[in-house]
Amino acid sequence: MDLTHLFVRNLKKWRKKMGISQKTLAERCNSAHSYIRQIESGKGHPSFTFLEKLAYALNIEPYMLFYDETAIKSEKPLTQESLEMIKSEFLEKIANEFDTAIDKLKSNTPT
Repeated sequence: MDLTHLFVRNLKKWRKKMGISQKTLAERCNSAHSYIRQIESGKGHPSFTFLEKLAYALNIEPYMLFYDETAIKSEKPLTQESLEMIKSEFLEKIANEFDTAIDKLKSNTPT
């Protein structure tokens, strides 16, 4: 599953789990309702700072917006160790996405 799709799916899941509308989420993030709608449709791409705002507004850790619960093969309860591993994997994915974005920017920049 690609990272954008996973993020959008999780954002919607957590927002609905909190029982709040896109408008309420936007208000909690000090943002426009249309921006939340764009993000949830996969057309908007939030910054890392905005990801933190979203997580704070949803009362979750930022990495949980990228957590792929379908990737877990067993039904064992999550331990602190497994959560740390998930967090580490998330940070690695974000770093790779960031490096890719930087490389794309560099290739489009005249020298």
